[in-house]
Amino acid sequence: MRVTFAELKRRNVFRVALAFVVTAWLLLQVADVVLNNIQAPRWVFQSILLVLAIGFPVALIFSWVYEVTPEGIRKEKDVDRSASITAATARKLDLVTIGLLVTAIAFFGLDRFLVFTGAGDSPVAATPEVTGVLDNSIAVLPFVNMSDDAENEYFSDGLSEELLNGLVRNGGLKVTGRTSSFAFKNQNTDLREIGRVLNVAHVLEGSVRKSQNRVRITAQLVKTADGYHVWSDTFDRELDDVFAIQQEIATHVTRVLHGAILGETTPAQSDVPSAGAYEEYLRGMYVLQQNLDDRAGLMKAREHFARALELEPDYVDGFWGMFKTWDRWHRNGHGSFEESAEQMAMYAAELERLAPGSEQALIANARSATVYGKLLPAYEILEDAAKRFPGSSEVLARYGDQSRSVARYEAGITALREAIRLDPLSLENMSFMASILHRADDCDGIEDILNRALDLNANAGRVRYHQAMCIYENGGNAEQALAIVGTEPVPFLRDTAIAILKHRLGDPLAAQRHVESMLMAYGDNSAYQFAQIHAQWGETSKALDWLETAHRVHDPGLMQINTDDLLDPLRDEPRFARLIDASGLRLDF
Repeated sequence: MRVTFAELKRRNVFRVALAFVVTAWLLLQVADVVLNNIQAPRWVFQSILLVLAIGFPVALIFSWVYEVTPEGIRKEKDVDRSASITAATARKLDLVTIGLLVTAIAFFGLDRFLVFTGAGDSPVAATPEVTGVLDNSIAVLPFVNMSDDAENEYFSDGLSEELLNGLVRNGGLKVTGRTSSFAFKNQNTDLREIGRVLNVAHVLEGSVRKSQNRVRITAQLVKTADGYHVWSDTFDRELDDVFAIQQEIATHVTRVLHGAILGETTPAQSDVPSAGAYEEYLRGMYVLQQNLDDRAGLMKAREHFARALELEPDYVDGFWGMFKTWDRWHRNGHGSFEESAEQMAMYAAELERLAPGSEQALIANARSATVYGKLLPAYEILEDAAKRFPGSSEVLARYGDQSRSVARYEAGITALREAIRLDPLSLENMSFMASILHRADDCDGIEDILNRALDLNANAGRVRYHQAMCIYENGGNAEQALAIVGTEPVPFLRDTAIAILKHRLGDPLAAQRHVESMLMAYGDNSAYQFAQIHAQWGETSKALDWLETAHRVHDPGLMQINTDDLLDPLRDEPRFARLIDASGLRLDF
């Protein structure tokens, strides 16, 4: 054994092993940071790890069999012992290993005490530095699905979202919105970095293992400043008890965060449906969140919510899910506007019956009032909701968006700033902000929002449209506006802007071609956009015809009729005044 050990030492096998381990560790740390921030697939890192694992024994065998000589690499058995330079090689390996260790220690220090940020679509790279972290601020990260069945992802995601909603309803916490929290799903990002990006003092994270009718949930509350675990627990329950688990976790978190500030408070109780109804609700929300605007996805989500309501006819969250699908259906012009408006009103009434004053009921009532032209009542409902739920990014965003329709720009911009602070990675919140800044003629503000949105997602919709039309409406360069809107991903907005701008630039034939393509694609569901186009073309009678059509089909575009500069050429027309009165949309500024 002594001979073998001595020979291993003489041939520098131990030194090669140490140098390889240090090098491999350093490579893996660098790869973890770089690949994580460019959002490379997980298999890339796994491939690097596999190559290094295979390379380790290969390196050891190579160092045993071969020796470095002044004439090159030769088999050890062919080298004269008196001419061997293994001692010199050993000294070089020692220096290399020391250098690598110093580099590794320096890298560890940087990783521990500084912030690494990525580029491109990384949520870390896209978010500006924010300050003033509140002690009662928290983000609920998506719980990790530890179940054998990958399809149980809907359950872990749904549980995370329900915990988030429960903390929001408490009223005393500043809770990061779902969009921003879920942006870190499968990212393996340091919790301190998540705290910096989301501007929160605490993070709630955990895992879910579901098997048949049993579920194990592990949750932990962590301070983002130092990674300190404030509270953690594991819950083993029957699936029927999952609602109690949510309540228990939310209660623990609230008490830990606010015992000294708010006293021993508990989140608002929600209805407790059967396990089957709850599972259908979670499946519906999972499908809905994959793509809020996809027609097929909305229909599939609606099927799950309908089954939940069959099992539990008075299930509040089931009605909320149905309302959300019809709201998105209406916004996107799928089918008849009148049908979707009627469905929204029906589900809003059910939410008011079952949960009056709740976040869901207030939002639903306001949205339903809006689609029926009751702009000021809807604004007042959301103004009240914003006071009741100051920690809800969704309430604040809806309030900010509604403020645009009634020209309460200052209040809306303030609400949307807070909504974006609570949910800094939400593209929808950014589009709402761009819209109200457009109405307030703040083109520079929209440019800032546009840059932030494009950093998050190069296909971010609606913001380019608002930037281009703000420039155009404020006497800017029409060619510049056309260049901006040419890459707008929302087709009907892009075509509307191009038709207006092409006409302004002296190309009426190209403008007309865009209108004809819109007629074929959307028909009466773009009646409001056709009114905008013809108003800007100076064709007053056609513009008014289309506005009357928009009123007849309940086009949601009419909600901006009071503040839309594109319709200014029509405002002195008697038909325009009669239409506003008939629709109940007149506002006294």
